Amino acid sequence: MRLTRITWQYAAAIGWLVFTVALASWWLIFGLSQARHLGDLEGPEAAQLGRVTRMLILEGVMLVAMLVAGGVALLVAIQLEQRRRRDMRAFFMAFTHDLKTSLASLRLQAEALREDLPEAAGNPNLQRMLKDAVRLELQLENALFFTKTDGAVFIEPIQIRTLIDYLRDDWPELQIDVTGDERVRADRRALESILRNLLQNAVVHGRAQRISVELRRNASGAITIVVSDDGIGAALDLATALDRPFVRPTATSGSGVGLFVCRGLLNQMQGEIQLHKGALSGFSVSIELPEAV
Repeated sequence: MRLTRITWQYAAAIGWLVFTVALASWWLIFGLSQARHLGDLEGPEAAQLGRVTRMLILEGVMLVAMLVAGGVALLVAIQLEQRRRRDMRAFFMAFTHDLKTSLASLRLQAEALREDLPEAAGNPNLQRMLKDAVRLELQLENALFFTKTDGAVFIEPIQIRTLIDYLRDDWPELQIDVTGDERVRADRRALESILRNLLQNAVVHGRAQRISVELRRNASGAITIVVSDDGIGAALDLATALDRPFVRPTATSGSGVGLFVCRGLLNQMQGEIQLHKGALSGFSVSIELPEAV
């Protein structure tokens, strides 16, 4: 089981407390032992031995007490910080969920308007509003996953081609070609968010017009999903965005957490993701997930 960041903080604080208290206790015991040996000697310094011994005991006990107090204060500070982060995460999740619900309602009304009023279907403002709604929904979904990267996933069999056909309506101007048809074991909402991020990055950052999705079965029994686009690529190596959030190709890019969230979700589903330079242009992304039998 992977240890969380807060677990490492607790372990480090407890380790520091035990080590320093043990070191100070050893120093106190060693000093008293040496003073006891010196007590067997005779000379003018023997009269001062009792004062030195009392000083060792007083200062040693105070040092140990201060180290214990400091360690306990550190543990309490970690606990308070954990509670504050938990409260902020709960607030952010509730706020993001409510905003996402309102945005979904707005998008539904815009789609209904486009279907009920044929003359409004070609209105550029309506099309722009629908695209912005898709982009904002994706960013809010990424924010929800980002705040609970260690959340539980519901694993079920998913037909990849069916899921991609469901996502086509969000990017009607994008040509999506699918080769093959496989089933994987994954969380549907998580996998949908991963594919949305890849399609959105190809359209917005790569200005792609065509996406090819190849589904193939590996000898190990896993399913590989290769998503390639014909865009212009990115100004930097996006592989760094898999390990570090808030990596933005340009100043006008999104939040920079999309690819980081993709890797986190795939790790929870026992999957992997790799980024490659496209054969001709754009980017090629391969996703590996367990096969559903």
